[in-house]
Amino acid sequence: MMSITIQDIAELAKVSKGTVSRVLNGGPGVGVETRKRILKLIDELDYQPNASAQGLAAKRSNNIGVIIPHTGGYSMSTTYWPTLLTAITEKAADQDYNVLLSTARSKEDVDSAYRTILKGKRIDGLIVGAEQFGEKQWADLLLKDFPFVMVGKSMSLPHYYVDVDNVGGSRRMTEHLIDLGHQKITMLAGPEDLLSVRSRVRGFKEAMSKAHLDPERVTYTTYQTEDAEKTTLQILQKDPPTALFIAAGDLVLGALEAARKRKTTIPDQLALVSFDDHPFYPYLSPSITAVKQPIHDLGQAAVDMLFMLMNKNTPEKKQILPVEIVVRGSSKVAR
Repeated sequence: MMSITIQDIAELAKVSKGTVSRVLNGGPGVGVETRKRILKLIDELDYQPNASAQGLAAKRSNNIGVIIPHTGGYSMSTTYWPTLLTAITEKAADQDYNVLLSTARSKEDVDSAYRTILKGKRIDGLIVGAEQFGEKQWADLLLKDFPFVMVGKSMSLPHYYVDVDNVGGSRRMTEHLIDLGHQKITMLAGPEDLLSVRSRVRGFKEAMSKAHLDPERVTYTTYQTEDAEKTTLQILQKDPPTALFIAAGDLVLGALEAARKRKTTIPDQLALVSFDDHPFYPYLSPSITAVKQPIHDLGQAAVDMLFMLMNKNTPEKKQILPVEIVVRGSSKVAR
């Protein structure tokens, strides 16, 4: 893979390598117009002196980057991303590495997380949340021959990744509800364009079809609590199920509020289960049955895979971790 070098910048700007080096390091002795011309070339070519220049490849920064494709406010309010980040930082620290985190500026500008961490940052490798990670970023990293690992599978980008068994976990939870005698089971799913959501819907439909039940009882919504509440109210008003499979932990509070407003008792009138466990689930009344993801193990597996790539080794292309079904009080035998 070809990378942009100081020599390339110098030739395009018609100056010496020393001049380019002085501009990069903020040194004196360079005219204003020359400096502007060099900086413009650096920006247009997205030259990365610390991360991608082959001449500096042997020099380690002892930093890895983590890109979360969501805003910081949303990411840090969930259980998933802080748990994952904790595991990554612990594992990286074992190798005397620091972690640089970048989040999106807004829901509409997830590319900002990518731009921020690569421009001017000293990192040796990158862990990327696969949701909303696009072809442009993927191609750019491959062009730079830069080691990176995705958490979650991309819909269209074949690369190294770690993930959990979304399909299998969803199938098993649906089978749990079917074994309890439920036939009218509805899935409340997140945004349809996300691959993790599609995978969980697939597992639900497989189990429902195998049991000769209606596999199309799926309703999509955003991850906002207000939208989850509104959508659940519509489900309970239109064609009330005997069991509700909430396909993401972010939707649980909204669904619970909708049930409270409808005076629908759980689990007597509605069995309720979640894909994603949460530390407070055992303390709710009733406690919530959930698919528990090995988030900590997922973060550590991503670091292990990344360090193999950074050390020029070849890991397996993917690593899928199993999930656990934790049965609690919110699911019971159907009447």
